[in-house]
Amino acid sequence: MNERLLELREQRGLLRARCASGRETLAQHANAFNPAFVVADFVWGGAKWVRQHPVLTGSVFAVSLCLKPRRLWRLWRWSRRIYALRNGWKKLSRKLFFR
Repeated sequence: MNERLLELREQRGLLRARCASGRETLAQHANAFNPAFVVADFVWGGAKWVRQHPVLTGSVFAVSLCLKPRRLWRLWRWSRRIYALRNGWKKLSRKLFFR
């Protein structure tokens, strides 16, 4: 019986090692999907925000319909600039103040 227990323990150790290497391989393969998951999370967060702020979203849509195309293009450019400045400020403030 002692020999049988030793044999079972050895098999168990081999199986655990195979499982560990399988998990490592799966983790390496799953890393290839990480950029897709990041984009999906970003899109899902944007959709969630739009659902939580229907009045603001509707107002922006209505204003954009009333504006002339040239003014709408200017508004779009300025909103991109403001967004870029905001993101830059957030990154800079994190590095300067919250290290």
